[in-house]
Amino acid sequence: MSKRSDVLSGTIVSLVGLIFLLSTIGMRKPRIGLGSAGFPRLVTACLIICGVLLIVRASLSKKEYAARSRTDSRFAFSLVGLIASFILYIYLFKKLGFILTTGPLLFFAMYVFGSKKILLNVVLSVVTSIAIYYVFTIIFKIPLPRFSL
Repeated sequence: MSKRSDVLSGTIVSLVGLIFLLSTIGMRKPRIGLGSAGFPRLVTACLIICGVLLIVRASLSKKEYAARSRTDSRFAFSLVGLIASFILYIYLFKKLGFILTTGPLLFFAMYVFGSKKILLNVVLSVVTSIAIYYVFTIIFKIPLPRFSL
């Protein structure tokens, strides 16, 4: 990737993290433990830190990259698709529930990041979303949205 692409993607990741972090402000504070806002805040803080590190690394890098290549346009297209899928995920999350929305999002993210084995992606996305659902609902006692239509 070029410096510009790294700065752009770092900025986008930081802004998305900041938006999600600000959206957790209204969540109730738990009596004990992290509560429903604890994990999202942790993940969004990590997103912001990673985005800032990407910007700093690209800014400090002395390595010059070649002019725009075909890879940069493909990366930008994938990044836009990923952001659109996250927005769609947020919109459908409460209506369709965690498992029905997280599985397709994971599948799409794996495909965008280069895993082209369709059957393996389907199995991993379904198993992962079910495992995350049960870890949060049974172990952490954090209720996640169910299918509500």
